Amino acid sequence: MKVVIIEDESIAIRKLKKLISEINPEIEIIAELESVYDAKKWFQSNSISKIDLLFSDIQLSDGLSFEIFEKIDLKLPIIFTTAFDEYALKAFKLNGVDYLLKPIQKEELKQAIDKFESTKKLYSQNQLIDIQLLINQFKHSSIKFPNFISYQKDKLIPIVCENVAYFYIQNLIVYAVIDKTEYVLDETMDEIEKRLPSQLFFRANRQFIIQKKYILNAEIYFNNRLILRLIVKTPEDIIISREKTSLFKNWLIGV
Repeated sequence: MKVVIIEDESIAIRKLKKLISEINPEIEIIAELESVYDAKKWFQSNSISKIDLLFSDIQLSDGLSFEIFEKIDLKLPIIFTTAFDEYALKAFKLNGVDYLLKPIQKEELKQAIDKFESTKKLYSQNQLIDIQLLINQFKHSSIKFPNFISYQKDKLIPIVCENVAYFYIQNLIVYAVIDKTEYVLDETMDEIEKRLPSQLFFRANRQFIIQKKYILNAEIYFNNRLILRLIVKTPEDIIISREKTSLFKNWLIGV
């Protein structure tokens, strides 16, 4: 059996691979894909005819894995691996598509593999047509806004992430901007990026992380770059590199 894993957490990948090997050492993992972007690119340039089964997380670093299956006609059986609430996923069972809740347990993984081997016809990519009805539910229910704290003299000010238009760094100081007010944060841009819901926030460059609903437009810039205009004022132009332009466009239309 040849398997592809779509998962953005290295620890989760290692654990899943270890469990698969323990259950059936003959299962061959031919690809490990860490994002929606990577998965789309891989499937566009690789034949899927020899792939038997796909393990896919739902929430990836740059969006939901559903976006992969919406854009590419992958007639592959899928077992979803996810940390979503069990009750929100019951409809998957009704469609014959299995799922595993994280942290994945060896016995549950074995049962899913055994079920796939004995009832392969039930695992059809065609059933994703029915699952499309669930996509909007997941896109909204999956979004969890982290809490931030701004330190101002002897005060701690809670920051409602949902209201932040953008985060930026200047002179080694990180700010969250709400309306016209800047709040100093005691976290790095990398730490903030990891905590933010990737459906809504995008790391435009090293200086800026922007929220989607505050984007006014994106203008074509020289050398195939983009300049973002937000509905709130920014201290400098937000420029997206040529390398990130495609990723930005996919993110912009993905939710």
